[in-house]
Amino acid sequence: MVGLEVTNKQIPLEFAWLPLLATFTSVLLVTRLVRTLNTKSIASTRRVLSLFFLSTVIWILPSAIGAITAAVNHSQAGANEFVLGAFLVWAFELVVINGAFVTSTLKSLLLAAIHPLLVMLTVTEYNHAYTYSIGFGLLVLGSAVIFLSRLKRVRTENGITSLRLLQAFLNTWVEHEPSELEGCFLTYAKTQPVQTEVIVAKAGTRELCVVIPGVHAGPFAPVGSYNLSELVYRALHSDSTVPIVLHGTGGHERNTPTNELASKYVDLIQQFVNSLEVTTRGQMKGPLRSKVGITNITTMLFGNKVVAILSSAPFASDDLDPSTTINATEAASEVGLELSIVDAHNSIGGESQNQAAMTKEDWRLILSNTLALPEDSLSLGFANSAEIDFSHGLDISDGGIGVILFSAGDSQSVLITADSNNAVSGLRQKIADNVEEMGFKFIELCTSDTHAFAARNLINRGYFALGEDTETEDIISAIDTLVRKAEGSVAPCTAKVASFRTEIPLIGHQSIDDFAALTSNAVSLAKSYAEVVVPTVLLFVVITLFY
Repeated sequence: MVGLEVTNKQIPLEFAWLPLLATFTSVLLVTRLVRTLNTKSIASTRRVLSLFFLSTVIWILPSAIGAITAAVNHSQAGANEFVLGAFLVWAFELVVINGAFVTSTLKSLLLAAIHPLLVMLTVTEYNHAYTYSIGFGLLVLGSAVIFLSRLKRVRTENGITSLRLLQAFLNTWVEHEPSELEGCFLTYAKTQPVQTEVIVAKAGTRELCVVIPGVHAGPFAPVGSYNLSELVYRALHSDSTVPIVLHGTGGHERNTPTNELASKYVDLIQQFVNSLEVTTRGQMKGPLRSKVGITNITTMLFGNKVVAILSSAPFASDDLDPSTTINATEAASEVGLELSIVDAHNSIGGESQNQAAMTKEDWRLILSNTLALPEDSLSLGFANSAEIDFSHGLDISDGGIGVILFSAGDSQSVLITADSNNAVSGLRQKIADNVEEMGFKFIELCTSDTHAFAARNLINRGYFALGEDTETEDIISAIDTLVRKAEGSVAPCTAKVASFRTEIPLIGHQSIDDFAALTSNAVSLAKSYAEVVVPTVLLFVVITLFY
């Protein structure tokens, strides 16, 4: 009878589709069972089908080698390799299912058996000659169980295992379901004091609200306070109010563990802003540009409250360590001022160069020089890219691009803001040159450091910095339009600079350090396992060609 001989069982050609049917049946069955066991699993028909396709390729490789050998020496090498391949598939699918879909290794072992078992039933009859193939296959399968068992012992001091963290991350990445990962962060969260700075100014019929949060954006979408600037913007924005979010000091240790906590924090900001009475005529000293080492410091004084904006552009810059501001705060207190520090966060990809620590004396000189400036009545003009026709890419978020024009005495100075995560090196200087060519002093380019797109763009950094997904010419053109729009709306203003203090759970350094160490240890274990298993499997393939 003409047929297809996969092992020692003849399959008529008209039934050669049975293994394919068995595979698709396995896909549907495994998907349904996984979703029953874990309703939040990322398992889907498409993903399980992709897994089974890859495992089938793994199965085909030794089977093909066996078939070629059998054709040469008329042995049953093809059947041996086919049986061994079934166990390789079982082990591979076990690791993936337990790692990505189901937390129980035993249940994963049973689920992973469905695909190779159904296919084997359609093409194979038991034969004692498969002893080596089955024996070696069981060894491979056993090693996979041992690997998963050891992997589950890799855990943090809080008891979070590497597999739990992996599945939590996959749920977040694939399904945008962050609850499990946020739960991991919550186990580390500690309530800490948070200082929030607010500048509210009314000019004409419009209101400007500048917020310097004490919470940091991050860690990445959609976890924690990743979209902090967007939440603030949405809470405060209206037809008459332009909100702008700047970046304070600190890093990801100041993230909230959940987005719910970030929303509650933004509610506090909104309530505080609404409670402010803005009736005092705006007065300002500055802006004053100073430089210490590679860092540009721009200071503006409103009453006894000074705002200092720090930028190390064009050198690569990252979050300012809060400890670096201790000298600044102490110096401000000594000269009778209250200090708010803004991290311009406006240069990435440039040359790296260390900034020498700024001493208390450096700060005392800067603040004293600012204090000595003449005080002038303040007029403001401001505009946001939402008010113009401006198309942008994924390097700019909800808050868009903002322009604030400060008019005090004979000076008109422009601050440019962007709801972006950093800016490409060199962009700041191009914007500065353009603003100065328009006849204005350039204060700074400041980004909000939003993490709304972090880990969502498939580039090495995980996000686009300002100027990477929107053309530089389009950004500068929009700024041109906004500066002229702001200039046309300049009006005397009333202003209020205020702050409030609250306590809120933050993830802290330990969670970040522990998760990084956990990931590193898990990867090291996987590499060690692969270094042993891969050559062992190759040896088993060779042996089963002849026995």
